[in-house]
Amino acid sequence: MNSPQRHSGFTLIELIVVLVIISVLAVSLLPRFFSGSGTNEYLYRDQALALIQRQQMQAMQCTDCGPVGFQVDNFSINPASSPGCDNTATRLCISERDRSTIRLQPVAFNLDLYFNNLGQPVTQTGVRRCNANCRLNVQGSVTLAICIEYEGYIHLC
Repeated sequence: MNSPQRHSGFTLIELIVVLVIISVLAVSLLPRFFSGSGTNEYLYRDQALALIQRQQMQAMQCTDCGPVGFQVDNFSINPASSPGCDNTATRLCISERDRSTIRLQPVAFNLDLYFNNLGQPVTQTGVRRCNANCRLNVQGSVTLAICIEYEGYIHLC
């Protein structure tokens, strides 16, 4: 007596449906993992925020020093009167591969900003500034901003 053998497995239609689903996911999601577009701006903004707050803290700790500040250009933030472009604890430099898509842009202040010993934003000569909220924009596929208030409060905006 021969008993009929049962074959188990996937049908051709089930395999095709699974392949279509996998290919759609691969086409839509994989570029997000291999591209820094949209995420690098957040990293640079967070680094810039930490650097600006560090400069402010340094100014507040040195009560008998003159104003302590930083200079901004399209691709870097440096301590005042200290040009250069390297990523250290006191500098931020946008990497070569990101320079075509990401820029730093100061708004409501020139290229330099100083802090007095109270942590308030001032000019190099000590005149108060940022009456209209100074901003540092990190521009890329999205624009992110750091706000510096007249009283010295530095925050994401």
